[in-house]
Amino acid sequence: MENLDPGMENQDPQVTPAGTGLETPPAPATPAFNWKDNLRSDLRESPLAKKFSADVDGLNKFTESYANLEKLLGHEKVPIPKGADDVEGWNRFSKAMGIPDKADQYALPEPSLPESMKGITIDKNKFAEIVHAHKLTPSQAEGLWKAYNEININSYTQAVEGQQRKVQEMVSALKGQWGDAYDVNVELGQMVINKFSDDSDMNDYITAVLSQDPRGVKFLAKIGDQFAENKVGEFQMKRFSLAPEQAQDEIDKIMRDPNHPYNNDRATPREHQAAIDQVNALYAAARRQG
Repeated sequence: MENLDPGMENQDPQVTPAGTGLETPPAPATPAFNWKDNLRSDLRESPLAKKFSADVDGLNKFTESYANLEKLLGHEKVPIPKGADDVEGWNRFSKAMGIPDKADQYALPEPSLPESMKGITIDKNKFAEIVHAHKLTPSQAEGLWKAYNEININSYTQAVEGQQRKVQEMVSALKGQWGDAYDVNVELGQMVINKFSDDSDMNDYITAVLSQDPRGVKFLAKIGDQFAENKVGEFQMKRFSLAPEQAQDEIDKIMRDPNHPYNNDRATPREHQAAIDQVNALYAAARRQG
């Protein structure tokens, strides 16, 4: 057929020229994905749905959240006790957590104490009663028991080391003051303790108390020196107050003793006068009423 329009020779036969009314309509736009459009209105407006975006990423996160919730609900559930007085609630909680029914069921290990703490007892049973009252699990109780023992051992070790340093400083100071007489003075002090202690326990106690301070050691050494030089007898005339019966007994004892300065003509005037003063004081005490 003869081409009536020479200008159309180079036109693409599949494209309809503009303005002819035969143009191909554009393809419709694909609507944006919104998974929330398919939810009920109450679900779509719920706080849960609003946490997630409406696109594909939001749908994936919403699905993941639901899957995690199902995993959680699949585990054993224990209601939280309503308060300190909720005995039944605490019983359920304790059973679920493996807390024993009795304190002695914790089965705590014996503490491993160093040799320096030999003889010291850490009350494991009392500790178990305390942790049981606070509803600790067995693993918590054992961990706390271990830490508690470590604290006790460290505190005791530091105290012993500190006391040893203190004693050594005291010894060094006294040696610097007494020189070669240090050992003799210490021995005199220990002699006083040994002489007047009722038993070894009293001996150890007095030694521990007085030997920790230079003043105590000096005091004991001074008394020991008085004994060594037989000067303690000078205190005989200076007695503590006596009851009337005790004073009369002392008078009778003096009167029966021919060697007492009160009766002995060979006593010096000073000794005889001191004895007279003593007897007079005893008579005054014997006449005194309670």
